[in-house]
Amino acid sequence: MDPTRKILQDAFAFRSSIMLLSAVEAGLFDLFREKSVLTAPQVSHLKGWTLRGSEIFLNALAGLGYLKKHDEQFEIAPAFREVFASENYSLLREWLMHQWRLLRRWTQILEVLETGKPARELNREPRGANHHNFILSMAHREKRVLPDVLNMISLEGRHHLLDLGGGPGIFAIALAEKYPDLRATVYDVPETEPLARQFFEQSPARERLDFRGGDFLHEELGENYDVVLLSSILHIYGPEENRTLLKKVFRALQPGGKIIIRDFLLFRNKTKPLFAALFAVNMLINTQSGNAYSAAEIKSWLKEAGFRHFRTGRFSDKWGIIDAVKPAETIRRGPQDQRSSK
Repeated sequence: MDPTRKILQDAFAFRSSIMLLSAVEAGLFDLFREKSVLTAPQVSHLKGWTLRGSEIFLNALAGLGYLKKHDEQFEIAPAFREVFASENYSLLREWLMHQWRLLRRWTQILEVLETGKPARELNREPRGANHHNFILSMAHREKRVLPDVLNMISLEGRHHLLDLGGGPGIFAIALAEKYPDLRATVYDVPETEPLARQFFEQSPARERLDFRGGDFLHEELGENYDVVLLSSILHIYGPEENRTLLKKVFRALQPGGKIIIRDFLLFRNKTKPLFAALFAVNMLINTQSGNAYSAAEIKSWLKEAGFRHFRTGRFSDKWGIIDAVKPAETIRRGPQDQRSSK
């Protein structure tokens, strides 16, 4: 691509994103689901927008392909009718709203670079509403990748899964449904429990699903699990926190137990895949110490914690899976053994 063309393309990209995400936040597609066909004056009246603004906004959405315009009437474009009419749109809407919140935080990137502190939340929603949005956006994302995750994870012979930071429990539910002898515990902050239990109740495996509320960075995880899943967890934290967390997981597992890590994996030079490199920026903007990591870094932490027998599988340029095993016989050294080994 011509260098100038790429510069302009990247510079203009925000316009399409803002058009789509602001329309979602305004409930415009919900309005079209209800009314089917609307004119600009009708939208102006129903949404309390100026007529000039409504005409310009609707025309641009039609230009982007989300709406179809005939004479002076607008409706959802045929290519998107099924998406916006689907019962799954409620979760997609939560995910899009989450991206809208992130976009507004990204505009503070220069301040983040100067202060080293995460960006401020600019909207007026209370913390509980933002957490609700985040958990449901997780549910949308996890449902999208669920078939691929199930294909890459094997839990034959496993009996108790700990889904650490599992949010709505989409992966835990699906794994419990796939493996009839498996119990699954989702460990997340207490505010997540009502939402997770709503998803539990929809599952035929609900009797084998449980939720534990707490702070897994500062509390022990329990014991006697034979598999622990960390999906999209390590990128939230810095290296020292991750080392501490993986050692906790090691203690919580039975000998022979398996840890499974699913995350956005960078290559060694950390510039690719592009999605993961940009996700690292997202963590810079939104967390105190989070980052995207390479498979080599994560394996070094796992080895330090005591894990062995590593396997890595990369599903796409976006994410991959690393699993490892707690040895069946773990050597425990006492003070005298530690001194003699130096």
